[in-house]
This record gives sequence, C-alpha cells and structure tokens, in this order.
Amino acid sequence: MALGSKQVSLAQYVGYKYLKSNRVISVLPLAILMISFFYCLPLGRFSLGGFDSDFRVFDFAIFFVFLYYLSNQNVTREINHLLASRPWFLRWLKILSILILISILISLLYSGTSFILPRLIRAYRFIAYLLVPFLTFAVVRRKSDYLVLYNLLFWLMAGVGGIAFLQGLGFLPNFWPEYWRVMYSENDAPVATLSPHHKHMGVIMLVGVCIGIGYLLRVRSLWLKVMIAVACLVMFTVPLFAGTRTYLLGFVGVLPAILLIGRGQAIVPIALMVLGSIVFLSYSGDSVSSRVEKKFDERVTARYEKLGYEGLYRERTVIYMDIFQAITKSPYILITGTGYQNIFKFIGANGAHNNYLQALMELGLLGFFVFISFLVILWKNLHKTFTVKDRDISLNAQYTWVALCGILLTMFVGETFWGQAAMFTLAGQLSFLFSLAVSPLYWLKRYENQYMKLSSKNSLVEENTKNIL
Repeated sequence: MALGSKQVSLAQYVGYKYLKSNRVISVLPLAILMISFFYCLPLGRFSLGGFDSDFRVFDFAIFFVFLYYLSNQNVTREINHLLASRPWFLRWLKILSILILISILISLLYSGTSFILPRLIRAYRFIAYLLVPFLTFAVVRRKSDYLVLYNLLFWLMAGVGGIAFLQGLGFLPNFWPEYWRVMYSENDAPVATLSPHHKHMGVIMLVGVCIGIGYLLRVRSLWLKVMIAVACLVMFTVPLFAGTRTYLLGFVGVLPAILLIGRGQAIVPIALMVLGSIVFLSYSGDSVSSRVEKKFDERVTARYEKLGYEGLYRERTVIYMDIFQAITKSPYILITGTGYQNIFKFIGANGAHNNYLQALMELGLLGFFVFISFLVILWKNLHKTFTVKDRDISLNAQYTWVALCGILLTMFVGETFWGQAAMFTLAGQLSFLFSLAVSPLYWLKRYENQYMKLSSKNSLVEENTKNIL
C-alpha cells in the first residue's frame, strides 16, 4: 500500500488499526513474567504435609500476571476467540492442559495422596506454561511490542549465558543453596540462575544461539551486531563447561535446518563461533581447558572406552526397557496413563528420559497423540510465518524453527517440554519463544483482507498513519 512515496506494510497497518481501536493492552506484565522464568533460585523454603518445597519468584509472577490479564475484558475476549480457533497450536495446548488435570485424578487412583503436594505444584506450573501462548497471542498485537519481547527473550538468554560463563571461569560462585548443589553434585555445571541441572542451561544456550543468528542477520547497526555476535559466542561456549551431550545432540538438528531454509550465510557465524571457542579454550589457561577436558572425558571418552558406543546411551536404554516391561505387564496404562508425575509407580524412575515416552506413559495414547499434534501444528504454524512479507517477522520465525529442530532431538533423551521438576521453567521459556514467533501470523491475519482492499484502492491517507507503529 503506497502513501505517496512511502510504502505501508501489513504489519504497519495492523499497528495503526490496533492503536485506533482504543483497546491497547500493556505488555509490561508479560515481560515481567518472562523475566521471572529466568530466575529459578529459591526465595525461601517451607514444609507442608511432610514435604519440603521452595518459594520461587515465578510462582508469584504467574499468579499475579494471569490475574491481571484475565481481569481485562479485552484480553478475555481475545482468549475466547482463540479457544474457538482451530488452525493454531494453542488448540492442542488447551486439550493437553485438560488432560493433565484429569491425569492428576488417575495418579490419585494408582498412588493415593502420598505425593499430592509436589504433583499439584508441578501441575500448577506446567499448565501455566502451556497457557502462556494464549496471553501472548491476546496481548501482543503490534510489531513494536512483538520485537521488544522477542529481543528481550534473546538478551535474557544471553544474560544467563554471561553469568554462567563467568561461573565457568571461576569469577562467580554457584548461586544455588547447598541442599540443591548436593542433589546435583555430579553435574558441577555453571547454570547461572536457571535449574541446577545442566540440561536447562544447555537447551537455553542452544536456543539463544539459534535466535541470535537470526537477530544478527536482521539488525543493521554494526555495534549491535558485534554485541550479538559476542553473546552468541559466549552461549555457544558455556555448555562445554558442563560437557552436556544434549546440547551437542541439539546441533545435529540445527545445522541441517539452517541449510534447509537456504541461509547459507548463517554457516559463517556458526563457523566463527566454533573457531572462537577453540581459540578461547586454547588460550584461556590450564584451569579452564582442563575443566572442559575433564567434563568431556567423564561424559563421553570414559564411557566410550569402557562400554563402546553403548556407553553413550546405555543409561537411557535401561529406562526404555523398564518402560517396555511396564507396558507389557500393565497394558491398561496405554489407555489411562500412569497419571501426571506418577511414572515412578510403574518404572521406579522419576522420568522416562524421553519427552515422547513421558507423554505416552503419563497421559496414555490419547495424551501422546495430543502432544504430537501440538508439535506438528507448531511446525506448520512456524512454516506459515516464514511467508509473512516482513523481514524481521520472517527471520524470527525461521530461526525459531531452526531451534525447534534442535529441541525435537533433545526430546529423545530428556523431558525438554514437560513438567519435570529438574527443568523448572524450561517449558515456560519455550512457550514464550514459540508463541512470540507465531503470533504475528495471528494478528496480521485479522486485518489482511481489509488491508488488501485498501491497498488496491490506495486509500490510506498519510496524516492518519504518522504513528502507525
């Protein structure tokens, strides 16, 4: 659509219509919720019903942010529209949330009330993570808000990466209380303010590198490019301090995905990150290089030398065999599931170490179908967002999809997108990522027909669109 010599995009037109509607909703509470997901450290400890747990800032943020938005008629009106919509991955998150509530009752049937408090706390958090996309779609309705939140997500990842990097160098201590460090003492990983389990940091660094490359390609400022490049290099290096195999497995999906979207120029930043990490480890001193070598020996070399290739995956396959035996012994769990966070009752382990099997075991075949449907529709929604004729939106969607390709592989060896206690807010962070990347397709679609009619008539006047963004 032309405005004299100025071209108005669909995204700009939608921003204009949104401002004119007098229904503008602040994204600040949503930003606060996102920030809270990056601070998993306990605020204090409490004991109730024979169980010990911690107060966490994101628990309070979830309650107050959801309360704030759900008391806003404009938000609830939009959420009602979303609940009735079929094309979006949100539909399957809604069904998944309902199944989790039902599965709590099934877990009570199989195991009684012995673990009810931790189960309810985890369900509260996980369902909130699943519902985050509803808030994102309902609240983020113009490009400026969208970019603020998407960029904030990257810099939060870069921030925890920077803290963990300094921890890996020995300049900062581990922030977690002693009782948590004892529980995860075998990891001894720099995790900043994320979960004490190294996988949380590994997945977030993987995602940060992916969306960081897209960020690097879409900005024009040289200084900003340099800052993003340094942040990506740091995030690429941090998981090496923990020797996390999950992180490396994720890149098996990331690299082909980058080539598939035809972004050959992205290979250069990745090559530079690899080279930069090698140079850093070579000249960082014995204390740093020896730590990385030690972790690699513990988690890869020693296992390979002792058991061959089987040593790299044996700890997982033992659990997978236990799952097979549990299904053989109690085939009815394929229908009912074990109940939410009740897999221990049947296999003697807290997790399946496989996101797909975890969904199958806890929610049965129906829950597995819903979980896979969510992933399939998310994949399609991201691909559809590729086609949006806006460079920023399209690039963000492309590199979110690249990150998703890596995430899907990590799900084969752990519960990346689930309610496991060890992963804390990881599912919530990924929910923000996925919903932000796809949300432009939703709010652009609302005004697309009107925009096309006006575009053909060239009837939008410049004075009414001065503040179009």
